[in-house]
Amino acid sequence: MAVSVEAEGSWRWLVSHLTPPIQKGEIAEGTCRKHVDILENLGFPVRKCIGSWYGVKVKYYFKTQVMSRFEEVFSCSFEAAVLYLGEEIGALSRVFALIEDLDEGFSRRTCLSHLRVALLAGKDDLRGACRTFYETGMRAFEAGCAGPQFDKVNQCLGDLGLFEALASEAVLHVVHMRIKDYISENFAGQALDRSIISGVLEWVDESVLPFIHLVCTHPPAVDIQGWKQRIHFLVYKTIASTRISDLFEIMVDYPDSHGAVSDIKECLGEVHSSRAELVDSARSTLVGRLLHPGANTDDIITQYSSAIKVLRYIDPSGVVLEQVCLPLRKYLKAREDTIRCILGALLSSQELGRELGKSVLFQAHTDSDLETEGWEEWVPPTRDMPAEATPSSKSGEIVSTLCTIYGSADLFIKEYRNLVADKILSTADYDIASEMRGLELLKIAFGEDLAQCQIMLQDVVDSRRTHSNISDQISEPAPFDINIIIISHVFWPNLRKEEMLVFKPLQKYLEGDYQKVFSELKRSRALEWRYNLGFVDLDLEFEGRTISFTVSPLQATIISLFEERERCHAETISTEVGIPLVMARKKLSFWVTNGVLKETTKDMFEVRESAGTTRSRVVEEMDSAMVKIEQIRQEELESYTNFVMGLINQSGQITVERVHKLLSMLIDDSVAGLLTEDEVKAFLDKKVKQKLLCYSSGVYKKHKT
Repeated sequence: MAVSVEAEGSWRWLVSHLTPPIQKGEIAEGTCRKHVDILENLGFPVRKCIGSWYGVKVKYYFKTQVMSRFEEVFSCSFEAAVLYLGEEIGALSRVFALIEDLDEGFSRRTCLSHLRVALLAGKDDLRGACRTFYETGMRAFEAGCAGPQFDKVNQCLGDLGLFEALASEAVLHVVHMRIKDYISENFAGQALDRSIISGVLEWVDESVLPFIHLVCTHPPAVDIQGWKQRIHFLVYKTIASTRISDLFEIMVDYPDSHGAVSDIKECLGEVHSSRAELVDSARSTLVGRLLHPGANTDDIITQYSSAIKVLRYIDPSGVVLEQVCLPLRKYLKAREDTIRCILGALLSSQELGRELGKSVLFQAHTDSDLETEGWEEWVPPTRDMPAEATPSSKSGEIVSTLCTIYGSADLFIKEYRNLVADKILSTADYDIASEMRGLELLKIAFGEDLAQCQIMLQDVVDSRRTHSNISDQISEPAPFDINIIIISHVFWPNLRKEEMLVFKPLQKYLEGDYQKVFSELKRSRALEWRYNLGFVDLDLEFEGRTISFTVSPLQATIISLFEERERCHAETISTEVGIPLVMARKKLSFWVTNGVLKETTKDMFEVRESAGTTRSRVVEEMDSAMVKIEQIRQEELESYTNFVMGLINQSGQITVERVHKLLSMLIDDSVAGLLTEDEVKAFLDKKVKQKLLCYSSGVYKKHKT
């Protein structure tokens, strides 16, 4: 019984003196140890269980008393709440040390970690208040007036072990926002011509890191160098986002914006996650600002060329280039004038001309296991490279990337022939020097596939010599100065042929003496005149004024009819020129619009006494000399009318799909492209209107007369 009374007395003393809250004054450590020894001697294992008992008591006290008081103080002030918590934990610190000495299984750090979890659980408002505290502190620090209260609260957070769990995230957020504000205010949309990374890092080291040193003074074992690396990471990430948001303007201004481009490249090396941001932002920007009907094809190609240069510098592997520009390639491929615009840019732009000299396009090559040239620079394709990627996009050559949009040289060569033909037929004095330079440039890329274009230009050179020889042998001169181009039609694109009559003295001269002398010089060749092609420079004199016009031969012929008459009816013009009345009215409207003629009554036109325009020179917008693709296709299909009718006679009926399949094997697709089912259906429907066929239930049959 005596033993039980003594043990109960010692335990009661320990409970009354160790249970929180601890009364002010020092803990009687000696007496505490004495009672523990008594209990141990009496067979009670106090040293093995006092730690767990005390942990339960602290958690209960913290939950029932400290937290309620903390919430009450926190509602008024974050700083006061932190200081209150510091006082409470500080009062328990000596007891923690004593219990750790008595019970090896007890850990003050573990006990405080449980308290921190309970404190922070669901306390978003606490995290927000902590951010506000450090944001206010940073502003005060930058103003040079950070007071002792800030230092005291910051120290208390470190002593409580809340720096990593609560304060570090708040400090990092505040610093990140400050870096964002600084970069946005000073560099967003500006300073594209220079790199800003070194300047921003210098500002961070001078203005931000001293604040970090102040904040990290009290928490033990804080890695200052690690903080510096984290802040520098935020600098690179923020600069990358800022520069990427200005990427469209950077591309427009390149190479003047090379400094901004180098910033993006360096930042991507430090922040790999910014690569996805670059791809998404650049692609959405280019799609939104370029891929719409209002954008000019030339502008899209110019911007695409800039994008190639910028993105291949940022990422030499070509992955980013292909991911960003794939929508542009698909969109340009669908535009009808893309090839012509690319060729125009290649032949007119000095920069693309220089790039063209570096490119080797569409040259056949085979992979070989024995090929070793450039092996040390070879890089395997990455997993991010789209399946549609072309070798040119990986190499980054501007001209190669542009020209491989269609994947084949045939379309480019065909369009270039049309372009050369139009330029030749609109040139004066046989001046083809620029076309010769352009051809030599393109031969670097396309090789001998441009042999037909070479012959076309040679025709001009030969025409000059032949025309000179013929003119010298004709005794009677031409009605006016003319230049005639004699072409080898086999090597030229299909040119428009329109039946018409020209100025009678000119027609007499060309089909008489000129053609006779030519037959004597070139006995194996014959001339077929295309009066509708070419252009005429003429001067029209009015009262005190002369206006120069550059028009088609047809327009020149029409206005020449008014040379000896003041008025003329549209039907008369239609008859004398040999064109339909509708076309005659359309052509006469040109002269009415430009103030040369006026329509007095319906279809009656007369010359104005004074010019109705203030311009001194007028140039007509003439149609291309080439036959339209639709017309070529119609003529091709018309030539197979008997073939299709024979098929129907044999089988009784036929479907569009069957006709399309058979004609696709017969029609050459090098001129008008691949034959489509829609074109075949339009052809068959035309035969239905002509009452050669009838259509019923998806099949075509012979029309019953």
